[in-house]
Amino acid sequence: MKKILLLLILGVSALRAHDHIEVGADPSNQGRLGLDGPGYQLALYVPRGEPFSGYVPQFPGGWHACELTFTTETSTLDAADGADPWIEIVSVIGPAGGSFAFWEVGDTAPTWSRPTGWSGSGNVFPVILDGDTHAHGRCFTMDRPGTYTVTFRVLDKSGAFTTSANKTITFVAQQPPKLSISVLGGNVSLAFTSRANLTYDLQVCEDLTSGFWTTIGTVDGQGTVVPMTDPLSGRQKAFYRLVEYP
Repeated sequence: MKKILLLLILGVSALRAHDHIEVGADPSNQGRLGLDGPGYQLALYVPRGEPFSGYVPQFPGGWHACELTFTTETSTLDAADGADPWIEIVSVIGPAGGSFAFWEVGDTAPTWSRPTGWSGSGNVFPVILDGDTHAHGRCFTMDRPGTYTVTFRVLDKSGAFTTSANKTITFVAQQPPKLSISVLGGNVSLAFTSRANLTYDLQVCEDLTSGFWTTIGTVDGQGTVVPMTDPLSGRQKAFYRLVEYP
């Protein structure tokens, strides 16, 4: 019986360390809140039904996603004692027709979203959640690949501190690399161009209704072309996918 091959290209994030943005007192003005942390985030595409992070088990997929925690556990800033800090998005710049969204803990749909080109105020989320100052399980998503420039600030609902200066973070919504495929003799030959600092699992499934995928190779990306082979012996069908994660 003729074997059928289907190529699936997927990018999936696994449970991993995530970045933190500190919320504390502004070093240049102790009466004002401040934000300190990385200005860049990589958002890989997570297909629907695929795992993203152990901290976000309800995330359904279907977006480019990254987990980012805002925290009052500070190391570079002084603590803003007595503050009730809330994060506000000020503006979103990105690909035409795209949108940027925030997901609260446990949500299965965006808490709220804004289209690219938007600027304004009013959408805020608390830094301190249920008494936890280091709330995991929140994420940001983009619905189109490309570069998103998003501006944040932090305000104090207690009124003890004035609103922070703006902080801009660049989110890069990245598509997974293309996977080439060919059949040579009794083997499938596959290849893709890896990216440095990312890891790749090549997986195979013989029946998509089972949802069971087997990893047949794992490589650390070096920015080079990675060739892989897989024997077809004994298989009626073979479906392949490439899993990309930090």
